[in-house]
Amino acid sequence: MRIGIRRRAARAALLGLLATLPGFDPIALAGQQATASSPSPASAAEQETPTAEVVITGEHEGPRLWKVSKADHVLWILGTVTPLPKKMIWQSAGIEALLRQTQEVVPAWPAFGIGANPFTALRVYIQWRRMQKIPDRMNLQEVLPPPLYARFSALKARYAPKDNKLNELRPMLAAGRLFEETLDASGLTMHNEVQQAVLKLARKQDVRIHQDKLKVEDPVNVLKDVGATPPSGEIECLEAVVTRLETDLGSMQARARAWALGDVDTLRKLNHPDDRTTCIAAVSTSERVRALIARAQDNWMIAVEDGLTRNHSTLAVQSMDRLLGDNGTLAALRKKGYVVEGP
Repeated sequence: MRIGIRRRAARAALLGLLATLPGFDPIALAGQQATASSPSPASAAEQETPTAEVVITGEHEGPRLWKVSKADHVLWILGTVTPLPKKMIWQSAGIEALLRQTQEVVPAWPAFGIGANPFTALRVYIQWRRMQKIPDRMNLQEVLPPPLYARFSALKARYAPKDNKLNELRPMLAAGRLFEETLDASGLTMHNEVQQAVLKLARKQDVRIHQDKLKVEDPVNVLKDVGATPPSGEIECLEAVVTRLETDLGSMQARARAWALGDVDTLRKLNHPDDRTTCIAAVSTSERVRALIARAQDNWMIAVEDGLTRNHSTLAVQSMDRLLGDNGTLAALRKKGYVVEGP
């Protein structure tokens, strides 16, 4: 494997793992990941009995932006959700107009890197390949409680009937793969391009992008930490994902539709269950993972407050899950004394 390909594969492996954890927003990570290191899910066309798809055709602008003010300095925040409809085309004319008056753009999450050492990249890649499957050549039927395996198998039969490798993956990774395949069969995708479109427009208009490079120190041991997760924790993670797919798929489709149509009132009313909370609890003994999440969260708030101080106009992107609610980012900005207006 050539060094450049190996490094991209190693970086994609680590980011793919981090995307399963709460606090790491797949909106941002989707734009950073390659697909070289992990198998691709079966396409929707290969599913035998998919659920009814959410169909949103044509161009949609999404919700209006939030306006955060400090004297005559303004921060505009574009809230995003995942998943979104696969066939939706995001209408970006309003953002293009705003960027002509904007000095800086702050993405939802920093860029992540593992350094330039090719030997580190090789070790990360090897560690990722080593930890994907259940030890001792066991399969999910042998490690899951029979009732949970029956529920998992029912979802797999409906949404991923041709994916024969699912049963070989360790529970936490099998959960993430089943989740993506179920969304794909339901007309949804985690890999929306809203943030990437904003960044592309910003570069086209020569608007500064404030995206810190968050280096993952000791990435091999980060993977080893996660690989050492107790089996009971991984099983709890998979059960949380199975439960969400059994009970929340309709709500995920409703949230995706509401975002595309700019219906923030509906987004506020719909619950936002986070099965990833259970998955992070499984690896909560890893100080390295906890530190990465905390640094990424802190860096965004520091960046937007810095933008409010220095720029007349700043545009930021952030997940609706983090923006809304009594403990959300918008509430935190209000408590800091900023004037917050929005939909």
